[in-house]
Amino acid sequence: MSPFERVLRDLLTEGHVARFRAVGDSMHPAIRDGELVDIVPCDVSTLRRGDIVLAAMTRGLTLHRIVRISPDSIITRGDNASGDDGSITSASILGRAMNQTTRNHQWRFAARSVKIIRFAASVVRRLRSAQLRFQR
Repeated sequence: MSPFERVLRDLLTEGHVARFRAVGDSMHPAIRDGELVDIVPCDVSTLRRGDIVLAAMTRGLTLHRIVRISPDSIITRGDNASGDDGSITSASILGRAMNQTTRNHQWRFAARSVKIIRFAASVVRRLRSAQLRFQR
């Protein structure tokens, strides 16, 4: 466990809000590279599909959207990703992302909005791939 993860876990366990700067574009356009993100402690039983959670995964701390919840696992995916992350357990969830503009509301996109964003991202990826093939 990295020192950063240890500090985050301690803050969230004590009921504090943790803030950090997002790195990467896996959640683009909902969360952009360099944007500040607030993570709030949450009871895993209150999580719903569409929530953005911070989870400890094998690759490290990851801020992704919940796409599926079953009794024994949670599946997440970045909004800008083509596939799901591996299955994680509720113990891997550190907290839920909170909206930057209105701190009283959690970040939730309607399922339809998420599907539209994913579709648009897949179209862009295909166009980029075709462009790269054409340039060769």
